[in-house]
Amino acid sequence: MTDLPHLICSIITLNRQVETADNLFRDIQQQGLPCQWFAGVDGRQEKPALQGREFYNLDRALTRHGQELTVSEIGCYLSHYRAVQKAYEQGYEFACILEDDVVIEDNFATVVRELMAEDLELVRLMALKLRRRKVVKTLASGCLLTRPERGVLGAQAYLFNRRGMQKFLDHAWDMYEAIDHVLDHFFLFDVAQHAVEPHIAYERVRPTNVQKTPCNRCQKPNLWQKLRHHPAKLSFSRKRHAYFRTHKAALFPNDLPNKCPGKSLRLRGKGEAGNVLSNEGETMPGQDSRAENH
Repeated sequence: MTDLPHLICSIITLNRQVETADNLFRDIQQQGLPCQWFAGVDGRQEKPALQGREFYNLDRALTRHGQELTVSEIGCYLSHYRAVQKAYEQGYEFACILEDDVVIEDNFATVVRELMAEDLELVRLMALKLRRRKVVKTLASGCLLTRPERGVLGAQAYLFNRRGMQKFLDHAWDMYEAIDHVLDHFFLFDVAQHAVEPHIAYERVRPTNVQKTPCNRCQKPNLWQKLRHHPAKLSFSRKRHAYFRTHKAALFPNDLPNKCPGKSLRLRGKGEAGNVLSNEGETMPGQDSRAENH
């Protein structure tokens, strides 16, 4: 049973019967959090059909990124968009979205409860990229609440409050980049991104059943789209720096963590961030018994 009627944890999966997904569902329930399955949109073979106001902006994808989205990227994107949309339409105040390839830590529920009390628009519960961040406070559990300067990569586990859900839905219906890039570009829809250290979830070693599959990107940008690429890139940069100026006190000064904050094997960083990870040694990320037992 749960005493959190305003929260839902939604697990995105293409097959809830597989052991990995079932383990995650059971772990969340055992920690006392409400949980539901969300049937992922299967984009492994063909482009999924769109619903409602969903729009695949091919022109913007080719202009901004020089390539189209693969059908599996579209499926992944729609899975996340619709999972958030469902939680919002169900009236929940908080939505925790998880992919079925993650393992949650023993303090997952404790930290989620603390984050709900903070009423934050977006909290990344794990990350695949080490970024400079400002420490906001130390939670009662001992975890650090932080404000990353930039996107931390990965959409495996995150928490929205209702305000954050609304901002995400109003922005993300226009689809032109991978879903984790949408979360990383939080400044485009004026959402306050937070994160926790250490991470309270981590990516499994074995693959998820909602994984991206190889796909040729057939359509290339035309001359007009190529000419618009750099102006679009400049506009993107200006919006990011405008967000930095507006939220300077919340984001700066910042620094890197002094040790690796998570267990995901793909967690990475460049320059100083790479040095932090390398100093942890080769066996730090993901090399514990729980990664082997789930």
